[in-house]
Amino acid sequence: MNVVLFILIKLNDIRQDKMINKKIHSVFELLNTLDADTDNYEVIDDEFGRLRDEIVKTVIEKRQVAAEATKNRDTLKTYVEDIAHQIKTPLTGILLMLDLINEEPTNVDEYARYIRNDVNRLYQLTDILLKMASLDSGLVPMRNEVFSVKELLIEIKTSLESFFAKDNLPVVIKGDDFTLFRDEQWVYEAVFNIIKNGLEASEEKGIEIELKTSNIHQSILVRDYSEGISDKMLQKYYTRFYKSNPKTKGFGIGLPMAKSIMEKQNGDLLYFREKNSNYFELRFYK
Repeated sequence: MNVVLFILIKLNDIRQDKMINKKIHSVFELLNTLDADTDNYEVIDDEFGRLRDEIVKTVIEKRQVAAEATKNRDTLKTYVEDIAHQIKTPLTGILLMLDLINEEPTNVDEYARYIRNDVNRLYQLTDILLKMASLDSGLVPMRNEVFSVKELLIEIKTSLESFFAKDNLPVVIKGDDFTLFRDEQWVYEAVFNIIKNGLEASEEKGIEIELKTSNIHQSILVRDYSEGISDKMLQKYYTRFYKSNPKTKGFGIGLPMAKSIMEKQNGDLLYFREKNSNYFELRFYK
């Protein structure tokens, strides 16, 4: 009797061991097939199932952290390369002008003017990179205050007159004024970049700025008369340092910065193409 009981207990232990080993094996198989975005797997409602779910959850979280770290590292590498390229161009120009000054001292004034332009370009690049770093870090709080949008637009229009003084481009502002409760400095940056891009794209036709209000949001529409941007190309324009024409003076940061600012200000930056014109809408939700 004791022998039979012993055999039964032993057989039960063996069966339990096989079951546990099978479950452990299934966990390893599941872990090998998981990726950082996977959360679709069979849920088992028992003690072992709950243990398995905790293990899977931990592994997924670790892989998500690792994937995000890899993505950030690749992004940082790309940014550093782009920044180095942006800095290298004006520095090369400055060094070239200094060499020419030594070789042709009679043309010092002309070469000094080129050097000044390159120094100004470096200053502008440094300024915009610091602003982007402030946005990315999230360390600079948004200081909301009430301000007139039309007054902001007039200020931007005045500032841009120096950029396009020779072209005398028309900038028409229409629509009823409204106030925003946002960080005026950052809204200025976003609107300034969109208007500046519009003037550069629209050439001699200028731009039209329209103010609109609905029950849900308040908007600034910046309309230009260029050929416009396709949906496919728009995503590239939202990428930092992207320029469709490498010979243009800009850095390829204005549009990505404007989009980032709008997202942090409870808003959206939208783009629409029409038959004879196109416009960006800076939409602020109430």
